[in-house]
Amino acid sequence: MSFDNYIYANFNFEFNKMIRKINKNKYSNLVFICIGTNKIVGDSLGPITGEILKRNLERRNIKIFGDLSNNVNTHNITQKIAYIKRCYDNPYIISIDSALSETIVPETVYILKTGMIPGSALKKNLSRIGNASIKGIVGKDEKNLIKNYYNLAKADYRLVLRLSKNISKIIINSIKFLNL
Repeated sequence: MSFDNYIYANFNFEFNKMIRKINKNKYSNLVFICIGTNKIVGDSLGPITGEILKRNLERRNIKIFGDLSNNVNTHNITQKIAYIKRCYDNPYIISIDSALSETIVPETVYILKTGMIPGSALKKNLSRIGNASIKGIVGKDEKNLIKNYYNLAKADYRLVLRLSKNISKIIINSIKFLNL
């Protein structure tokens, strides 16, 4: 990954600001919820990122939910959130998911300082997830359920893999500054 790329440089800067906020507010755990399914290329950003994070982050106060073997998706996310609330006192939850956008070009990564509503491109009716969220744009939002499903299904696998690797690399490099 080239850090001279503005998109990733900005994401790196914003993620490091988030790590400082987590350190300042004394959270008990950092929890990543990597949302999506590996059955649809454009929706696999979360599971691929989760897989990379699980293989590279082995700290007891960092938890990763969602990878290639155990997807977190619209069918089981409510149960996963309930489990996290039961098992962790004061976690900082970051949700990671792919997204479609009308105006933002694919391969853009951005951070929301609030949680995200998963499945919104496919008109799912779910609650906001997490304290913050990371979204990777994988295609165009057509504002049409069938077209959006098609855009997720035909997304470029190389783009999704590149996004996942770059997001993971920045997270892994930033975690060393975390004081949990």
